[in-house]
Amino acid sequence: MDAGAVLYVGPEVRVVLDARWTWVTALERVTRELCESGGLGDAAASFEYLKDLIAGASPDVVVEELYDTGSVLDIADGVATVAGLRDVGSQEIVEFQGGVLGIAFSLMAERVGCVLLGPEEGIREGSDVRRTGHLFKVPVGEGMAGRIVNAVGRPVDGGVPLVARAHLPAERKAPGIVDRQPVDRPLHTGIKVIDALVPIGRGQRELVIGDRKIGKTTLAVDAILAQKGQGVTCVYCAIGQKASSVQRVVSTLAEHGALDYTVVVLAMPSEQPAFRYLAPYTACAIGEYQMDRGGDAFVVYDDLSKHAVTYREMSALLDRPVGREAYPGDIFYIHSRLLERAARMSVECGGGSLTALPIVETLAGDISAFIPTNVISICDGQIVLDAATFNEGTRPAMNAGLSVSRVGGAAQDRIMKQVAGRLRIDLAQYDEMAQFVKFGAEVDEATTRQLARGERARELLKQAQHAPMPVEHEALVLYAAVNGYFDPVDVAEVGRVEAELIEHADVQHPTVMASVRETPDLTPALETRLRELVESFPGLASGDSEPQGKAPATPEDGAAEASLAEGPLSAETGEAVA
Repeated sequence: MDAGAVLYVGPEVRVVLDARWTWVTALERVTRELCESGGLGDAAASFEYLKDLIAGASPDVVVEELYDTGSVLDIADGVATVAGLRDVGSQEIVEFQGGVLGIAFSLMAERVGCVLLGPEEGIREGSDVRRTGHLFKVPVGEGMAGRIVNAVGRPVDGGVPLVARAHLPAERKAPGIVDRQPVDRPLHTGIKVIDALVPIGRGQRELVIGDRKIGKTTLAVDAILAQKGQGVTCVYCAIGQKASSVQRVVSTLAEHGALDYTVVVLAMPSEQPAFRYLAPYTACAIGEYQMDRGGDAFVVYDDLSKHAVTYREMSALLDRPVGREAYPGDIFYIHSRLLERAARMSVECGGGSLTALPIVETLAGDISAFIPTNVISICDGQIVLDAATFNEGTRPAMNAGLSVSRVGGAAQDRIMKQVAGRLRIDLAQYDEMAQFVKFGAEVDEATTRQLARGERARELLKQAQHAPMPVEHEALVLYAAVNGYFDPVDVAEVGRVEAELIEHADVQHPTVMASVRETPDLTPALETRLRELVESFPGLASGDSEPQGKAPATPEDGAAEASLAEGPLSAETGEAVA
């Protein structure tokens, strides 16, 4: 029988209530004697005897100090080795002389490796260090919107002091399967190629991967801009980014009014490794506060490649064993336990969501490297930005063949799914045919039409930066593209015609646009109105005769048959050849 209790009084003292050597021992002895002798004969008398014995108990009360103290053995590069902290726990906060905090990071038999959360000046060999008895927590709450904070949640934007409504641990166990529900609500990014081909759902983890300077951060910022008015709290976490790059991001967010619903977590490359290591966990905790309250949060980690390098640096300073590419053996775990916290919670747990958009940088487009493959295996899909596509002038430079969303259409607006259902197939066929005709092969009219439509679809998927598009405009443009309305438009004029079509729809047919925005399905009636809208715009073709979900018209239909009688067409000119 166990008898006793522990009462914690603050982080430093605990009160131990120990009844083992008083009434419990007597109770066990009397109970054993009753069992051996067959009882007192009267159940009521036995009960009264035991009750009087318990009532007369006088347990001992012992007050103990919870923490112990140690001393610094050595300190350098933001890492200290400490001796004497016998009972310290992993990730526990410790306090150095002068009030500087640190985290117990590497536990060994005779010493503890700690990473500092403040300046190391003033801490010397032999300086005292003590336990605090609690884990690292960060301030959270609605008051953080529009603020720039460091990895420990302190404002660094020169504004008023932060008043936090609560504090949450930076490290927290990911929600279990029972507490989740399927990802089936879209997170609209305003980027046509993503919303059409690799849709992102609320609660999903979608990786953005590619070489440096090809638009990874721009894509993430555009996704944040698209959340304006959508009730989504955004967190942008800059890990080891240059100050000039972060300043451009903050200026863009402020210019478009996105700072009103965005928190920026900043960990500069000049800061100590612990700040760069903690930054994504701090950002996740800020987003989790909204998820726990039934809201929707969107967190961008820019980027996890630098986070992995930081962890490798810390592990090397702490003399941890290394593995592949000198990373420690648990490098996979530090990212999996972060990204697994993204979830769509069940109704019983509030129904909130946390969507994660991690960014990983590759070298020479090698997505099979160690860190990229780790994060790809953790996430629910990836958006691959390709240097060759970028150099061709396509923005965003997404490689449609390598990019995928494992949630797929389940997280896509049904009207968008119906409108863009054929787009991926058209683009894949176009890429295949385009490679074929590079060698000067002669093609028939059907192939020529396929090439023309694919080329214009490619052009339509181009999008200027910081200009997210509403879902009704995306549906309109993609409907016109897959149904052949842009086929006669010169490729160089596609962008201009697209802008004029959108303006025509907003001015002349606002009710149709409102219906597209509010109606979940592309009903026959709505499709008729959408087709009439497109056909009322001058400069576009009449489109395919079949509805958009069917295959395009074949060369045997109508005038195409007469054209085929004249012979095959040139892939370059579209004219008949001998």
